[in-house]
Amino acid sequence: MHTNMPSRLFIASLALAATSTLFAQSEIVPAKPQSRGVAIVHAVVHTATAANPVINDGYIVFDGGRITAVGAGMPDLPPNCEIVDAKGMHACPGFCAFPSTLGLVETLQVEVTDDRTEFGDLRPEVTPSVAINPDSDLLTVARAAGVLISVSVPQGGLVSGNASAIRLDGWTTEELTIDRSVGIVMTWPMVEPARSLSSRRSPEDQKRRAKEDIDKLGRFFDEMKAILAARDADATVAHDERADAMRDVLSGKDPVYVEVGSASQIESAVTWLKSRGMRCVIIGVEGIETAIPFLKAQGVPVVVNGVHKVPGSRHASTDACYALPKKLADAGIEFSIMTGDEPAHTRNLPHHAATAAAFGLDPEAALRSVTAVPCKITGIDSRYGTLEPLKSATLILTRGHPLELTSDVASAWIDGKSIDLSSHQSEMKKKYEEKLDRATEQKKQAAEAPAAK
Repeated sequence: MHTNMPSRLFIASLALAATSTLFAQSEIVPAKPQSRGVAIVHAVVHTATAANPVINDGYIVFDGGRITAVGAGMPDLPPNCEIVDAKGMHACPGFCAFPSTLGLVETLQVEVTDDRTEFGDLRPEVTPSVAINPDSDLLTVARAAGVLISVSVPQGGLVSGNASAIRLDGWTTEELTIDRSVGIVMTWPMVEPARSLSSRRSPEDQKRRAKEDIDKLGRFFDEMKAILAARDADATVAHDERADAMRDVLSGKDPVYVEVGSASQIESAVTWLKSRGMRCVIIGVEGIETAIPFLKAQGVPVVVNGVHKVPGSRHASTDACYALPKKLADAGIEFSIMTGDEPAHTRNLPHHAATAAAFGLDPEAALRSVTAVPCKITGIDSRYGTLEPLKSATLILTRGHPLELTSDVASAWIDGKSIDLSSHQSEMKKKYEEKLDRATEQKKQAAEAPAAK
């Protein structure tokens, strides 16, 4: 900050900064660490594993934040264990939202609460986990719907930055962070011209710009690879933050998550990345059905970024987006599901999976698409995503099947910590229920008054 800033502007800036925090200040206190063992008994357990997906009259035992036992019947209870009788309820892993901007934006109309984008086209060093707002009201709203993990991503540019895996509970960004980087996010250039009256550029100009962007990407990736090779050969070579951020994707350890909007983009992006020895994951909806044979042949996972969408083409069937997950499953393509919506609507994630199930996808496969599979795609599946011994005790109890619209989350645990499911919305609900109760009581009293006379 410059010391010669005019006093009025300085005061206005402080006022704006103070006001912006009011838009994103949850009053919910983060959970305490697990202090004793917990045994959930008599639940319908959805493990989100392919081998043993559902256990009727099942149990889950966890201690120290880790699951110690899963099975049917009654377990051997550890001493001083808290017993949760879940008869009539369902248990499953907490939902994983990927890609998400939870914690990066609070109020779309207030620019200072929006940290989704940075300047520039090539910024792999951008890391969302350091910008997450731990006090965001949207985190508590999402977890009240069973979303306990988010893989947050930046937006904009050709190379947007890292994808960061976070848990939705903690005092600080460090406490929220599971893994600060699980890959790099890209937006692939539109390689096929858009032929519409609304387009301001000719097809030739669009093709030229797409080629320029892909050439720019090629030069950038080559430069980052050369810098890393030079540093590996000579430790005195200057540190480069962008190159370091690219190391794991250039080596193939972490994937590149590519946002696309057409079959031509899919084929172009996958071919380009694989030719350079990198792994990729496709994020989108449009063009995926057409590209299914190509995706299957290449073994590329897919994130269906929104089931509740209308088709992008007038030639597509009206249920194209609803039925897409079933078609991917039939083709043997690994996929997960996300809402493709603003972060405030992340709470609807299980409903997107439920719609896919209603249009033919096996219900347990639908459940895995919002639990186990996104954790596997992003590389955090050794700790999260399924209910198995040694995995994190990050799970929910629901009244009814986890994907049913009428089901609600009764309890939740993140790394064994019991989570307060209150939120701004639940407090508002209580407020206006009280208002209704008072109005009803006043009407009752008014009706009884003449009778008393």
